Amino acid sequence: MGSRISFQCGRCGMGVNLYDVDPQAVDTALGLIQTWYKEHLPPEEAEKAFSCIRRCDDLAECLSDVDMVIENVPENLELKRRVFAEMDRLAPPHVLLATNSSSLPSSRIADATVRPDKVFNVNFGDPREDRLVEVMFHDKVSDTTRAAVEEFLKSIKMVPIITEKEIMGFSFNRTWRAIKREVLHLVGDGYSNFEDIDRAWIMLFGTKWGPFGLMDDIGLDVIRDIENQYYEDSDEERDKPPQFLDDMIARGRLGAKAGRGFYRHPNPEYLQEGWLTKEPPWSPDQKIRLDD
Repeated sequence: MGSRISFQCGRCGMGVNLYDVDPQAVDTALGLIQTWYKEHLPPEEAEKAFSCIRRCDDLAECLSDVDMVIENVPENLELKRRVFAEMDRLAPPHVLLATNSSSLPSSRIADATVRPDKVFNVNFGDPREDRLVEVMFHDKVSDTTRAAVEEFLKSIKMVPIITEKEIMGFSFNRTWRAIKREVLHLVGDGYSNFEDIDRAWIMLFGTKWGPFGLMDDIGLDVIRDIENQYYEDSDEERDKPPQFLDDMIARGRLGAKAGRGFYRHPNPEYLQEGWLTKEPPWSPDQKIRLDD
C-alpha cells in the first residue's frame, strides 16, 4: 500500500519521501511505482511523476521536510505504537500522522504520541484503479486536522468516505470484512469452493475478481493479520481465521506478491478466457488444490 499511495501522490504532483527499515523493500517499491507510471501515463508524464518520489534511507531524513506521514507497517498494534512513538519523536510538531490500518482505530495508537490531535485513520483502496479512500477520526482529532486531511485527499484526486463515529475497521471496510470472514469459513468448513464463490461474485457484480482474487491482491498474510485483530478484539471463535489460511501462508502462498495464493500470478485463472463458464474450473478435491 505504501507503493500505491506513493504512486497516486506522485501522479498528482505531490512530493513523497519513501522509507522502510528494509532498503530492499524501498527498491522493490520504486520499481513497482516506475512500472505503474509507464503503464498509466504517457512517457513525459511518467518521468515527471516518478521524479516526485524521493528515496530515504533514514527515518529522521524522511520526516524532516514533510507535512503528513502515512504509516503502512504490518497490522500489529504494539508495532504500530512503537513506530508512531518514534515518528512523533522525529517529526516536526506540525506534522500529521496517519495510519493506513484497515482494522485498528487510531485512538489505540494516538496516545503513543504527544500529538493525539494530529493522529487519524486513512485507508486507501487501490489508487491505480479506484478513487476510494476511507477516513476516520477519533474524538481528540482537531478540526484543523480534519480539514487538512480532507483537503489533502481531494488534492490527490481521491474521494474521502468518512466514518462518522470511530469503530474498528471503518464503515465500508467492515462490510468487506464481513464478506471476507464468511467466504473464508464457507471454504474452510467445506461448504463451498473458493472458485465458485468468485465466479458467482464476478457474474453478479461485474467485477474482474471475486473475494478470493481480491484477498490474493491484498496479501494473504495481511488478510490473516487483520482477521486476527478482530479475533483478539472479540474473542469469538467465528472471528478466528480458518486453519487452512495459516497453512497456505506457512507454505509461502501469500498471494499475488509471491506468485501464488488462491490463484497463480501474475496471470490468475479468473482472468483467463473461458474460466468463468468452464465446468468445472476447479480441482475435484479442493483440499488438494489448497495444499499443493
